[in-house]
Amino acid sequence: METFLLFIHSLFPLHVISMHWKERVVMIFTQQTNIITLIRDDFRYHFLPTGDIFEFTHAPFLINQFQGNPMDGSANNIYLRVHTAQGIDSYPLLGIRSGSKLSYNHERLIFDGSIETINYRVTFAPAADGIWFWHIQLSGNGETVDVIYGQDIGVAEQGGVLSNELYMSQYLDHSIWEGAHGYAVCSRQNQPQGTAFPYLQQGVLGTRAVGYSTDGMQFFGLSYKATHIPQVLHSGLPCQNYQYELSYTGLQTEQIQLTGPVQFAFYGLFRPTHPAAVTSLEFQSELQAAYAAIDWNRSDTVQDGEAPKLSGEIGQPYVSPQWSQAEIDAAYPERKLEEYQDGELLSFFTLDHVHVVLQPKELLVERPHGHIITTLLDNKQVNTNLITSTNYMYGIFNGQTVVGNTSFHKLLSTPRGLLNILKNTGQRIYIRQEGVYQILTLPAAYEMGVNCAKWHYKLNDDTLTVTSFAAANQPDIVLQVQSKLGRSYDCLVTSQLVVGEHEFQRPVRVSADNGILQISPDEDAWRNNPYPGLHYDIQLPDTAYTFGDDRMFYTDGLPRNGTLLTISIAQSSGFQLVMQGRLGHTESLPLLSPYTLETEAAQYRAFFEAFTSRFQLQIEGAEQVRIDTMNETVWWYTHNAMTHFIVPHGLEQPGGAAWGTRDVCQGPMEYFLMTQHYELARNVLLEIYAHQLWESREWPQWFMFDQHPVQSHEWHGDVVLWPLKCIGDYIMATGDHSILHEEVAYRHQADALPSRQAESVLEHVRAAVETICKRFLPGTALINYAGGDWDDTLQPADEAMKTKLVSAWTVALAFQVIRNLSQVTAVDPEFSARLAGMAEEMKASFETLLIKDDVIAGFAYFQDAETIEYMLHPQDNHTGIHYRLLPMTRSIIAELVDPGQAAANLRLIDEHLSCPDGVRLMDRPARYEGGVSTIFRRAEQAASVGREISLQYVHAHIRYLEAAAKLGEADRAWEGLFQINPINIRDSVPNAQLRQSNMYFSSSDGDFPDRYSYQENFDQLRTGSVQVKGGWRLYSSGPGIYLNQLISSILGIRFAADALVIDPVLPASLDGLRFTYQCFDRTLTFVYHISSGPSRTPELRAGGVAVTGHVLSNPYRPGALSIAKSTLLALTDTELHIYLSQ
Repeated sequence: METFLLFIHSLFPLHVISMHWKERVVMIFTQQTNIITLIRDDFRYHFLPTGDIFEFTHAPFLINQFQGNPMDGSANNIYLRVHTAQGIDSYPLLGIRSGSKLSYNHERLIFDGSIETINYRVTFAPAADGIWFWHIQLSGNGETVDVIYGQDIGVAEQGGVLSNELYMSQYLDHSIWEGAHGYAVCSRQNQPQGTAFPYLQQGVLGTRAVGYSTDGMQFFGLSYKATHIPQVLHSGLPCQNYQYELSYTGLQTEQIQLTGPVQFAFYGLFRPTHPAAVTSLEFQSELQAAYAAIDWNRSDTVQDGEAPKLSGEIGQPYVSPQWSQAEIDAAYPERKLEEYQDGELLSFFTLDHVHVVLQPKELLVERPHGHIITTLLDNKQVNTNLITSTNYMYGIFNGQTVVGNTSFHKLLSTPRGLLNILKNTGQRIYIRQEGVYQILTLPAAYEMGVNCAKWHYKLNDDTLTVTSFAAANQPDIVLQVQSKLGRSYDCLVTSQLVVGEHEFQRPVRVSADNGILQISPDEDAWRNNPYPGLHYDIQLPDTAYTFGDDRMFYTDGLPRNGTLLTISIAQSSGFQLVMQGRLGHTESLPLLSPYTLETEAAQYRAFFEAFTSRFQLQIEGAEQVRIDTMNETVWWYTHNAMTHFIVPHGLEQPGGAAWGTRDVCQGPMEYFLMTQHYELARNVLLEIYAHQLWESREWPQWFMFDQHPVQSHEWHGDVVLWPLKCIGDYIMATGDHSILHEEVAYRHQADALPSRQAESVLEHVRAAVETICKRFLPGTALINYAGGDWDDTLQPADEAMKTKLVSAWTVALAFQVIRNLSQVTAVDPEFSARLAGMAEEMKASFETLLIKDDVIAGFAYFQDAETIEYMLHPQDNHTGIHYRLLPMTRSIIAELVDPGQAAANLRLIDEHLSCPDGVRLMDRPARYEGGVSTIFRRAEQAASVGREISLQYVHAHIRYLEAAAKLGEADRAWEGLFQINPINIRDSVPNAQLRQSNMYFSSSDGDFPDRYSYQENFDQLRTGSVQVKGGWRLYSSGPGIYLNQLISSILGIRFAADALVIDPVLPASLDGLRFTYQCFDRTLTFVYHISSGPSRTPELRAGGVAVTGHVLSNPYRPGALSIAKSTLLALTDTELHIYLSQ
């Protein structure tokens, strides 16, 4: 028997339901229908019944950034500040966090209230033509006040903002103008939304704005994570344009003496498109006319709002007291790689690869410490049924919890923003203390293992530990709460349900039966989905609980948030909550026993030790700390690389679910070949080739690899090369030519469905090579630029550039790929010979047409057959950029240039591209002029100095290290590893800011407030006089590439078909280094003996006897030693000594 309960108008009499409910109960969680909506023209202003903004929209555009919720209210507010001799007191005037009385009609919302002797009224009223006002009326008894306005802004298509508000913020150009009423902030979305560039202007009328801010990091501040109070309420606005990732407009009025009634208004003005850059303060007459047209003093017929109030049982957020040194020592007696600032311990690692972050460090970093945990991957097949969950130190214990597709299958919502402003996202815990429930936020310590995270909270004399961990072999995530003293607490666990892509979009079905909650998508909303049986089970083994909605959080006992599942556990000293993700129709069965973290963690440790091929470095002396750093890096970058590979998403990039074609062909494939996981590498390759497009025979920029037929409809000019490189690398490493005869289908470009016709991989390769030939510029063997190259920011703004522009980096990569393919396609001698000829033609064209005055041009623009314009070259007077890193390094890696040109490349890198934090992509940034593109798209559109715009993209720095190793530059290669390693990075990069130590950061970003400051002060990056910040974390092929260069190029142990190649490039300081690694299923230890002197081919000895092999060629230095697999396995010693000189 089933009982159905539907959330209609949030007024039905639903009681909290016990786990012992006798009938099967079904609840439908859906978006609340009691939203207050004001409509003017095509604009929709949606408010929660609390008076907080839910969302402002116009057609496809979301104007605000965060959808408000009834418990937290909205990220926006208006604050009255009262200045007294004792300081400043501040009061929110809007929404559930205020004391205001709400009333409204179809034209306006009114907030009335009083603060001591001050009376106020705030009226929200939309006007015509995309204008709205927050009109403020104040009266008092001579008090001195000012008002601070804060508004989160999206200003982009709603799907883009909800998918990644951080990314969209990077392209919002803020410009500040001062007019008759003080400051106004204009925000233009520089990245085209379809064909539009939406624009938002905010300012004040009737008084003056004397302060402003543009990012939430300025408004709320890092201290917000501990105080939950915007820092500007005490300090005022900084009057600086900070172009970061949390677009948020702040305005501050001049001080006002309340000797009589006062009125003024903040305004917003939205335009669907503003094609030109913002060069002045516009629309002033329209604003004045709209403001004058409204009678603010008229008496309207209004209805009272619901006036919901938070229950008195809900207290302030709980922030743990910090641990003393004695408490740290007791909890973690053995530590290594400790990180200090000003004598204070901030973080460290334990001996079993656990990373621990203490509360003081979290309060010093903009990017909050976070972690992604995942079920163990299969080391032979490509999994698509793993569960993964994201957590953050500031109190999100699980978020973006999802089985399978990380974009479309979310059980729990994605954590949003960087500062924990809205606290309904993901999964949260409330603990009852002294009669009130407090949400747990910052702990004393946050602990991360590869499959788990722990939060340690001091509660008086007790310690409460919250643990979230992934099961090793089942798609289950376990949330565990435990009191150290065995003390019982009342607990609430809230979960914002999605079961789809984004919260508030689809109804969610929750059924309760036999103590198990089953959560599934609404059947109508999920129709035609390739996973019709997707569902999640929640169990609390051996624990009594009740569950329901969010009604207990309000004084009137009515539910309001149609996404919030609340589970209540009474008087418990510890419990487990298990979330189980299932892609198909499976029976929900009770757990036979609770999980134990120790058992699951042991399985992860065993897997990681095997998967990393038993990697271990040892040394005594001055380099020991760095060797410890590398051991931790291999462990954690393996976690990072496999997360990127099998459940594609990151901390700052929560969506994904797809393989970027060039990404999966680099980090994961290099890792699998480096560790001899050949079966997995083979299966990945076959999946990649199954996504080659039938119509064009190229590959999409990205594609989903599960049953969702979703892929990119565009691709850059280099993308076709990466699957070809992969197949060549795979065969050279394994000798497995049989893969060329495997038959796989293609994908159709329009619908991403498989083609009926399948062909051999060799035929796929031929077809791809033909697309390359068709793109050769007439009379050359130079492949055209098409949609771009590796640097995504340099996509051409002019369509003509796609066919007339040549990227020297793409040509160098093409040469390397085609040459290597010619060596592994001997199954077809004619094709192999053709490829070898193509490679020689490419080399000749490169030398003749792309090197000018001993400098490789970044680009060459072929205006006609006779005229070549060199770009990103000393002759380039158009962009102002004279040197580009990528062709200099790739031409060395590919062995395309001669030793003289290679030395010239290195000299130019040192002179023009090298900085303390690594090498930069170019010697100058692309010119920024308000975000309008003329030559390159994103390079000229991004308003923030982050990611590729920073020009220190770590992936490219790693390729620079590969080139350095190719040249035998041992000190350069070894030191370069630490310039980009997050563990105690300030030991190597003195101007580096703090960052998370166990996560790969994808870029090193100069700490410039905006693009104009960046352009003007770029040279400060070379001198190290500006600080640098860590960019986005984890979602990159970089971790796998980093580890491959460490092992294959610098430690110099790599595999060829039936051979081990020994080719170390190590400095003399590492003499005596011991490297343990599994080779051909045998664990070996290599001991390095490094002397100074002329570089020579390394010598391998076992038991004091030289092991014979043959020398490989290297055009730049003595070549590597290749030892036959049979010779190696015949050795009785497992300790092998490598002798080399540098």
